[in-house]
Amino acid sequence: MTKKEQYLDVLKTFDNAVTILDWAKRVVEVHPVVLKQINSKTNEMMTLKELVSELSLKVSQGVFSNVLVENCQPYRRVEYISKIAKNSLISKIRVKDIELILLESKIEQDIKKSTESDRYRLEEFSNIIKQLNRYFKLDFQLHYTYSLLRENKLAKHYVSNLEILTEQHDKLKKDGQKRFSIEEQKAYIKRIISIHLMVRKDIEIDLTDEVLDMLLERLTKVY
Repeated sequence: MTKKEQYLDVLKTFDNAVTILDWAKRVVEVHPVVLKQINSKTNEMMTLKELVSELSLKVSQGVFSNVLVENCQPYRRVEYISKIAKNSLISKIRVKDIELILLESKIEQDIKKSTESDRYRLEEFSNIIKQLNRYFKLDFQLHYTYSLLRENKLAKHYVSNLEILTEQHDKLKKDGQKRFSIEEQKAYIKRIISIHLMVRKDIEIDLTDEVLDMLLERLTKVY
């Protein structure tokens, strides 16, 4: 069995994605002889640090075709993926990429059918999100209550099908889940910003309430 095969066999023993350090530690547990090998570059015995470096480099170079990489923060994670599972994942990614074309087409069609007032509301809605993100250094984004790819008469690129969520919450809120009322939407935005300001001390607190009130007033008019 080659070293590459040994490394992959060890990775198979994990139930979830792990850091490369955790992978390296288990390699040493299962194959302690690894640290007794001579490093050809230093002419000294291999260390755990060097093993991590070797695995990291091989992962980055794509040497392990059966390793799935998750670019998490602060450290990326890896897991073993079978050929069948990998092909299935590739197929799903391809479908998602194609969805972008369908989404753009749907948005373009809906905008053409919308009134001048509808288009103004959409533009204002997007501008409010941009200003919230720029001023408060957040990641608010448009969320469709009904996905535009859904066969539903309410699934349109109209403000009535939109709300504002953070990137994380956008992924959590289920398709078709009841849209926020304007009061719920404003309360949500205030809560997110309040928590954010507990961490981001570089934002000028004195102007926060004034700016937020003006943005929420604009949101109320177009929501």
